[in-house]
Amino acid sequence: MIARGLSSLVFVAALLAMVLPSAAQYSEVVKGACKKDYKRFCSVYAVGDPGLRKCMDKAGPSLSRRCVVALVNSGQVSYQRATQRWGHALKKVQ
Repeated sequence: MIARGLSSLVFVAALLAMVLPSAAQYSEVVKGACKKDYKRFCSVYAVGDPGLRKCMDKAGPSLSRRCVVALVNSGQVSYQRATQRWGHALKKVQ
């Protein structure tokens, strides 16, 4: 009986891990820093929609410095992507 309950709990946790990460992956700092960029470029996508990440990546070169710094600092975007692919001039913090 305990094993069955434990396996059900593991199943639910795995299911939630597949559903929730996309919505929970953006910190409040990123949400605040990128709010205007989101509204300007990608507001047709809900937070958590897989298309949002693609849209923001496509808008990368036009994103505000504040948003890009927040994305890099949170680990959502690599420093190399922000500087080389998107063309933002950022100082690398060691």
